[in-house]
Amino acid sequence: MASVTPGPCPSTGCPPPTEIDCIVVDKVYDSCVQTVTLNNECAALAATCIPSTGAAVSCTITSSSCTIGAITPTSTPNYSVVTAVVSVTLSYTVAPATGTVCTASETFTTTTTATLYLPTGTTASCSVVSSACTCVLIPTTTGFNVCCNLSLCVLLESTATVQLLIPTYGFCVPPTCTPSTVTCPPSPLYPPQAS
Repeated sequence: MASVTPGPCPSTGCPPPTEIDCIVVDKVYDSCVQTVTLNNECAALAATCIPSTGAAVSCTITSSSCTIGAITPTSTPNYSVVTAVVSVTLSYTVAPATGTVCTASETFTTTTTATLYLPTGTTASCSVVSSACTCVLIPTTTGFNVCCNLSLCVLLESTATVQLLIPTYGFCVPPTCTPSTVTCPPSPLYPPQAS
């Protein structure tokens, strides 16, 4: 058989597999994405920062995290309500028309829930896969607040490490990147299969 490499199958279809292998993988049992929003999250601007009228505020989300909090079984077997705790840190910059540019950072935390298929042996996890923020200056009686709206795309999953039986074409052998004076890759690259 001709060499089979990763990529799309030709229009004539993929050749038949040469083996059936058992591999260890993290199987996804259930997953969903949610948009989590934090609106009008405000923090007082430092007293030393005195913005001029029309000062611009820019923000950047510097870090985010998601951890699983409570897991509450539902009345449907193997399904649970999963509570995720989402934390996000943003830095903002106030650029007055004249004067000193002010920077600071704030951390905000919120929770979100989702119902997942979560049978015994699976583990719930979550992560923030994308995020965005906008901030404005709000005058107060003692100075200014920076108020921000944040949008976070959160991925929630239930997974388990399993041994999965799959049809294969054998091992992946990467092509040579550049000419080499040594045997690269060595042969065999992986231990042999049991016959």
